[in-house]
Amino acid sequence: MSWQSYEVNKQVEITKLYSLFKRNFERGHHFLGEMHDFWEVVYVVDGEVIISADENVHSFKSGDIIFHKPLELHKFNVVGENGATLLIFSFAMSGALCKNLERRAFHLDKHNRNIIKNFLEFLEAEIKNHLKQQNADTFGDLLPRFANNEIFLQTVAIYISRIVLSLAVGAHTLPKTKTHETELFKRALEIMNARVAENLLVDELARELNMSISSLKRLFDKYAGMSVHKYFLTLKIKTATLMLKGGMSVNEVSDALGFSSQGYFSATYKRETGSNPSQI
Repeated sequence: MSWQSYEVNKQVEITKLYSLFKRNFERGHHFLGEMHDFWEVVYVVDGEVIISADENVHSFKSGDIIFHKPLELHKFNVVGENGATLLIFSFAMSGALCKNLERRAFHLDKHNRNIIKNFLEFLEAEIKNHLKQQNADTFGDLLPRFANNEIFLQTVAIYISRIVLSLAVGAHTLPKTKTHETELFKRALEIMNARVAENLLVDELARELNMSISSLKRLFDKYAGMSVHKYFLTLKIKTATLMLKGGMSVNEVSDALGFSSQGYFSATYKRETGSNPSQI
């Protein structure tokens, strides 16, 4: 009998895991903005949160999920009356489907929720069996505690792959939240991106937006979780990282982004990222 073979070309591959936890957050909890060079997923188990991802703002409820791409600045505020329970995991991945998930948020249907449900049941069983923790409703980062358990790590990677594959086609994308404030925030980031090579001052940005400095600061505190100056510096560092990865020299990047000297740029980059720009 002759057998026909079918080649499987991987559409997604999870190559590294960075964090994996499920936590309850009280109403009013603010997670300050952060940015890192790997993917992060936030899934709302229950409750309600507002999540900012670069210039986009989303309102999330139970069953909603967002993919933060590498170097995307993100934060969240818990606004649900009874707080919120979030499943958060971060990882590196490669494959053709990565692009499909950039800047995307979804409301999961029954099929996709069942994948998350099965994922959580697997994690809860592992916690009870290996960590002897009877209450596994919430848990801190599991990866350090299972770092030497290759079967656990590979199973987690498989579940993440299943989630990614299930959202590849036909998933319901959540609309972005649009209010006067969010549109102002988006416009502020557009100006920052356009002038990232300059030394943009807070009062200049406020004038362009026809806002008071105090109102601008409140806007960034609410949607970015950091000061205007800190956000602009973070944007410069993000841009610098992309330039360095694209093959530009440290000196070229320093000049292109308006730093006073290569030494000052290198010191600032290391302070903000923990790495020397020459190592990127």
